[in-house]
Amino acid sequence: MTDDAHEIIPGLWLGNKVAASNNRWLNEQGITVVFNCTKDLPFSPNIKKQYRLPVDDNLKPEEIRNMTLWSHEAVYKLLTEYNKNQKILVHCAAGMQRSATLVGMFLIATKGMTWQQVINYVQSIRPIAFRDQPNFKDSLIAFYQSYQREILPHISEPI
Repeated sequence: MTDDAHEIIPGLWLGNKVAASNNRWLNEQGITVVFNCTKDLPFSPNIKKQYRLPVDDNLKPEEIRNMTLWSHEAVYKLLTEYNKNQKILVHCAAGMQRSATLVGMFLIATKGMTWQQVINYVQSIRPIAFRDQPNFKDSLIAFYQSYQREILPHISEPI
């Protein structure tokens, strides 16, 4: 199971379809929320809170655009669940690209990392993430720029 999922920060796991379908492992980790970054992989029936980010990893421009378009809503939902102290698995088929990109966006929003730091950090824990190249790098960069420009100035203003 060690290669199927890795805990990126406490309570947030990045993994593949094997991890997502392993009910025993999900239960052992206390995972109660799953973000499925595919169009077609089924959810485990044992997980009550399920979100789908419907993106294919085929390098087509429309799929990169879809990841970018869904990014703010997906990160908001991920942050909402994480702030409820839920244990979360974010997965795609291999746990390399789509799910790693969503986790990276979450780290940008919560840890103040740059997109480059995100790639290095996630790879330090899950070495197959973003390999051989970050397929959704443009989406990650767009989220980072949007976060810096549109969100960060509003949350760092004094009350």
